[in-house]
Amino acid sequence: MKKRIALTGATGFIGGHLLEELLSNGYYVNAITRKPQQARKNVRWIEGNIENKEALSKLLEEVDVVINVAGLVKAKTQREFIAANSHPVLNLANAVKASHKNPHFIQVSSLVARKKNISNYATSKHQGEMHLKNNNLGIKWTIVRPPGVYGPNDNETLKIFRALSWRITFSPSNSAFRVSWIHVEDLVKAISCLMENSEYYNKTVELDDGNKNGYSYKEFYNTAAKILTLKPLHITLPKFILKILGHTNDLLSSIIGYTPMVSAMKVNEMCHPDWVCQNNAEEQVTGWSPKYNLEKGLKETLDWYKKNGYM
Repeated sequence: MKKRIALTGATGFIGGHLLEELLSNGYYVNAITRKPQQARKNVRWIEGNIENKEALSKLLEEVDVVINVAGLVKAKTQREFIAANSHPVLNLANAVKASHKNPHFIQVSSLVARKKNISNYATSKHQGEMHLKNNNLGIKWTIVRPPGVYGPNDNETLKIFRALSWRITFSPSNSAFRVSWIHVEDLVKAISCLMENSEYYNKTVELDDGNKNGYSYKEFYNTAAKILTLKPLHITLPKFILKILGHTNDLLSSIIGYTPMVSAMKVNEMCHPDWVCQNNAEEQVTGWSPKYNLEKGLKETLDWYKKNGYM
């Protein structure tokens, strides 16, 4: 009999792809949602949030695995980040402990959790991990740290492609900067493999596309530009200029009320030189290897945008 999976974030970018992966493999899914969703075969939609005890209890009914994908990458304050990326992990962990089936808890974190003081986002993701690592809960957990994730239905990569149409790209002037990337389909297939293997209990796994040294900003932009058959002008900006931009966005945020993507703390993340996964991707998960290199993955993503009328 196939397992039943509890999934948070099922209506988001990564969670949506993970839901499709689980269903295609024959799993039953309990998925929590804040808004009513269209009925789907083998999906039990549970309206509510993780703060709601009744909804949380329903989410964990008869499940074998709990996967927490929900969270925020943009927020105005540290309190908002903590409320979205830290507190729910503790709530879920305590609920898992109380469950009679003792399900395997997979926490989808972020590579930025390695540098907890670099930004409010990093602090919140690190705290979420620590709820599992430090508390003597006696549960089976696995932490997954993706780097940059892209693929069909990703709004952030769409912004990059649209910006490239202006034939100008910007990045920090730090030439040492490297970042790993992973296509969302590779990520969700890796998570699916992790669910079925006890050797990953109480371990942290960093996953990427297999390019051991990651990519510079310019390499990423040039790959995307090649797919678009464009030759953009690449401009590097010193950190202090980016900081001015970040602080300006923060000020406007406090006045207007919008949530900026490039805040002063996001600039700290952008200028950190090493966001490369520390382990060999193919050695991280038994039975899994990434199928998408950057060029193949970005081309598929662009094709999806065009097919669906975004470009």
